[in-house]
Amino acid sequence: MYDTSVVGDTSVVGSRRQRPTANGQPVRAITLDFWDTLYAGGALPERVALRRRAVHALFAAYGSTLPTSEIDRLYAESSREADRWWRDEHRGYTTVERLHEILRRAEVARPPKSCEHVARCVTAVDDALLAYPPPLLPGARALVERLGARVPLAIISDTGFASGEAQNRLLAHDGIRDRFVVTVYSMDVGWAKPRPEPFRRALAAFAERGIAPHEVVHVGDIERTDVAGALAVGMRAVRLDQVRQSGPSAAEWVAPDLDVLYDYLDSRIP
Repeated sequence: MYDTSVVGDTSVVGSRRQRPTANGQPVRAITLDFWDTLYAGGALPERVALRRRAVHALFAAYGSTLPTSEIDRLYAESSREADRWWRDEHRGYTTVERLHEILRRAEVARPPKSCEHVARCVTAVDDALLAYPPPLLPGARALVERLGARVPLAIISDTGFASGEAQNRLLAHDGIRDRFVVTVYSMDVGWAKPRPEPFRRALAAFAERGIAPHEVVHVGDIERTDVAGALAVGMRAVRLDQVRQSGPSAAEWVAPDLDVLYDYLDSRIP
């Protein structure tokens, strides 16, 4: 366990856990990022292989004669383009949109959204997440269960190739889906963090319970998306550096791991 200092100095300063004193305001609700906050965000090779196989089957269904190596190249190119959509355009793209991008690059006529071949591929992409699931980060289950017993929780997550529905299935598989009053995914909203739309959708669910934005803390691992996005809509923010350290932060505090994060939030829940 480590102690990190408050706003203005986010370096790790010691090995003995101490109570932080950054923000004395009470916490009445908490939103959590998904990837590298609750679940490890790395792409497992076995999962990628299943998804590539599904894309190969999609090409075969359209009668394509492209070699496997060329389809794999297009798959990789679409991944880089999807990353640009997320990073530069803050776009909450769907699985269908990414599949259409692969087909477009191969000059395959764009199918309608209701195409059965595309639908089958979308299902395979989602199923791959459950076939080779990412692990919960150490301390994540205990954090969700303990905090969820005290205050309303929500997920605010940018989705990748798989859908938000698949991420909800993963939460259910691990027995923690019912701890969240709402799950907000960029694919469903149409915009990714730091855009305000995902945060505002979660805040709307809390507003029904009489909770104001300044009473909600968002926890995530990325300064540009999680911290900046939350602060821009009047929420508070704590950055989690369990997977990687990310330097200075505008967040009210930087937590080195989920156990220390719990102590910080626990001390601020009325």
